[in-house]
Amino acid sequence: MSENRRSSSNVSSPSAVAAPPDVFVTETMAELSARQGRTAEAVAIYRRLIERAPAQDERRPRWADRLATLERAAAAGEGAATPPAPGAAASARAAAPARVTAPAAEPALRPPLVVQQQVRSGQVVYAERGDLIVLAPVNPGAQLMADGNIHVYGPLRGRAVAGVRGCATAQVFCLRLEAELVGVDAAYLTYDQLPPPHFGGAARVWLEDGSCRVAALWSAEAAAGRRPL
Repeated sequence: MSENRRSSSNVSSPSAVAAPPDVFVTETMAELSARQGRTAEAVAIYRRLIERAPAQDERRPRWADRLATLERAAAAGEGAATPPAPGAAASARAAAPARVTAPAAEPALRPPLVVQQQVRSGQVVYAERGDLIVLAPVNPGAQLMADGNIHVYGPLRGRAVAGVRGCATAQVFCLRLEAELVGVDAAYLTYDQLPPPHFGGAARVWLEDGSCRVAALWSAEAAAGRRPL
C-alpha cells in the first residue's frame, strides 16, 4: 500500500509549468523543454535557476542570456522547438563536478520505487533518495527520474535521468534502449545520439569523464552461453 502511495504522489501531468518541482530545475531539463517546443516550461526553469543561484555563480550570465532568448521567442509566439544554447550541454556536463559540496548526513536508505504499470506519455515518475524499477514499457513522452539508478524491464522510449541530485555513479539499465533522452546527473544523450550498435538492445548508461557512455548489458558470446532457467 505504501508503494502505491509513493507511486501516485510522484506521477504528475506536465501541465504544471508555472512552478516546476526542484528536481526538474536543471539546465538539462530546461534545454530539453526548449528543444521540444515547450518554451514556457523552459522559461520557468531558467527563472528558478537564476533565482536560487548564488550571485557569484559563473553560470548566471549564461542562464540570463538564454532566458532572454526564450522570452523573446515566447513573446513572438514561436511554437517551434527552440535551438539549444551554444555549448549548453557541454557546459552542463563540465559544471557538474563543481556542484559537489561537502556531504550532508547520510540519508536513510529507502527501498526502490517499483512501478508495475505502463508509464504513459505525459506522466512523470520520480524516485526520491533511491532507485526506480519499472516492470512495464515506458512510452514516448513519459519521464523517469531517480536520485539513484533506474531499471526498466521493458522498452524505454521516453526520457530517463538517473542521479538527478548529483549522484554521478548512478546508472540507467533497460531491456530495449529507444529513449528520447537518457542521462545521468547533468549529462545526457538524445534519441539521435544513441549509438547505433546499442539502439533497440539491452543496454546500460553511465557517466564517465563528464559524458554518458552506453554499453550492452551482455555480450553476444555471453548471451549465446546462457542456459534457460
